[in-house]
Amino acid sequence: MSSKILYSIKGPKTLFEMTWEEVSEALKETDIVILPVASTEQHGPHLPLGTDSINATYLVRRIAEKLSEEGIKVVVAPTIPFGASSAHMAFPGTITLSFSTLATLIKEICHSLYAHGFRKFVLLSLHGGNSSTVRYVTSELAKELPEAYIISPEYLSIMQSKYPEILTSDRPMEESHSGEGETSRMLVSTPELVEMKRAKPYYSKRKDLYPFPLAVRHVNASGRGSFSMKDATPYGSLGNPLLAKKETGEKLWEIAENVLCEAIRDIKALKFVK
Repeated sequence: MSSKILYSIKGPKTLFEMTWEEVSEALKETDIVILPVASTEQHGPHLPLGTDSINATYLVRRIAEKLSEEGIKVVVAPTIPFGASSAHMAFPGTITLSFSTLATLIKEICHSLYAHGFRKFVLLSLHGGNSSTVRYVTSELAKELPEAYIISPEYLSIMQSKYPEILTSDRPMEESHSGEGETSRMLVSTPELVEMKRAKPYYSKRKDLYPFPLAVRHVNASGRGSFSMKDATPYGSLGNPLLAKKETGEKLWEIAENVLCEAIRDIKALKFVK
């Protein structure tokens, strides 16, 4: 295993990299904070367990940079690198949290940021298994933080609904976990971590397990409590990652970026009225 320096800043600093004085200065310009919620879970033999978390930080830096060019300042909180990943526990290295633990973690982070003066919170789920918890926390925080606006904009299903137009696969709706789409996005964010020689195409024969229809998977809170990804694929990935291209990944990132920037533009204009 070769030694690599993995930590490099591509884009604006996140709160994790800022000094307290920099945060204090930022609060004079903005009360908007983005909190990405991701995971540490298997992503097949060719992508790292931190794929969701790596891509989360990459995406929110892009958002912060694009909005900054428009004169809109936002602060990006550190990505939460753990999520609800029980379906992946059959593969070594996966770390999972209970829904209640994840909810408490998100809430306490937001309470801390609220105490410092942030009032507009963008809770961003970068892992489908977190989506229902993030939506629940959004409604709870709206009651707990009296002068805050909290949103959890959806972008995963919107981006994936474009798969038939953008992917080269002849089975685009089955390019799911670590398939052509996700691998393409990693070729943009951190290509040095993509082990394409290890990639294995695989389409599950168990349609009742996974993938669920893309239009449903990240919108509804329903699911199978006993589901294991190992029942759907022996490799942990679904689709054909060998079709992945950087150009495809960039098109997908642009969709996500545009959807989320629009949501933040909308929240920026809001003023709290008692």
